[in-house]
Amino acid sequence: MATWLGQERVFRLIPFIMVEGVFLLLLAIPFILTIYISLLKWRASRPFERAYFHGLLNYVRVLGDEDFWWAVGRTFYFAGTAVLIELILGFLLAMLVYKQFNGRRLYITIFLIPMMVVPVVAGYNFSMIYIDSGPLNQVLSPITEALGVNPRIRWLSHPIAAQWAIILADVWQWTSLTFLIFLSGFTALPQQLTNAARILGATRWQIFWRIHLPLLKPAIVIAVVIRSMEALKLFDLSVLLTFGGPGTSTETIAFFLWRQVWQFNKYSFGAAASVLLLFMFAGLIFYGIHLLVRERSIVEEEQGS
Repeated sequence: MATWLGQERVFRLIPFIMVEGVFLLLLAIPFILTIYISLLKWRASRPFERAYFHGLLNYVRVLGDEDFWWAVGRTFYFAGTAVLIELILGFLLAMLVYKQFNGRRLYITIFLIPMMVVPVVAGYNFSMIYIDSGPLNQVLSPITEALGVNPRIRWLSHPIAAQWAIILADVWQWTSLTFLIFLSGFTALPQQLTNAARILGATRWQIFWRIHLPLLKPAIVIAVVIRSMEALKLFDLSVLLTFGGPGTSTETIAFFLWRQVWQFNKYSFGAAASVLLLFMFAGLIFYGIHLLVRERSIVEEEQGS
């Protein structure tokens, strides 16, 4: 046995077999079980032995559920708005600190702190900030009074304000990640190209638009893909700040599935919705990976030429 394992062709396959085994144990088995449950008629209020085959009717119910599509649209709205703001702020902050100056390390550390905060702690802190008599309304009161607006903005009880409360909390916590990605991109910019452009008389705007921005495209794509994947899983802030309310105005798709399964005991419905979302988000992820590979190949071609 030891001699057989010591063979070169066998030894090279051991890590692959181990990885595939872990994949099968952690991913494939739960995935198959989820698909199986999605084809049954089963609620947690009944024993599993009484579950019976229901075919694709659970998928039909999910696709015909208006609340499901509202939750999906709401999730994309939260993710798209938050990620866009995070990209802009992270890019601007990275531009400010990528060059060497006194106190640079201190500023970088401060900008990275929000990302290190546990989401539960961040949600609890923002729930205190957003109360009607909280510090945020106190800070905004001179502006709101000058505009003739009620100084007590109901951040957690007004539908639109509650949505922006979740978006702003997400922006505060995860701008740090986009900042870190863009900072690594700015740091990796070749200084020779910038110096050559300055010698040829290029302005700062021309250097940024013609040299820096094209070279930062891979970092931008990475930031968009990673943050979009994470933002589409938004759950903590929706639960901690508003619990999906008022009404369902802040109910994300993750919270919708949690409510269907754990509050209404609709396990088969939740499994079917999860499978549909898996394929939906997998398509977006593969498209994002395609963008990453394409940008990498473009950079390699430019470096080779």
